[in-house]
Amino acid sequence: MRLEGLEAREFWRLLENATWVVWDEMLQHCLVGVAGEGYRLYRYGREWVTLLAEGEEAERIARAVGVADAA
Repeated sequence: MRLEGLEAREFWRLLENATWVVWDEMLQHCLVGVAGEGYRLYRYGREWVTLLAEGEEAERIARAVGVADAA
């Protein structure tokens, strides 16, 4: 299965290796922090994933939701 530019197994592997993951099931958002790779915000569905923000924008969102290790 392919998810909008990201294979399903790649997305789940990313989550397995993440330093932290914050899920918002109501909005279908997943905020991910990976050591050495930074922050990414995804919107997800049953068979799709879309990258909404990465880098500084995703880091700003992480700080806004209270992620302790966000710079």
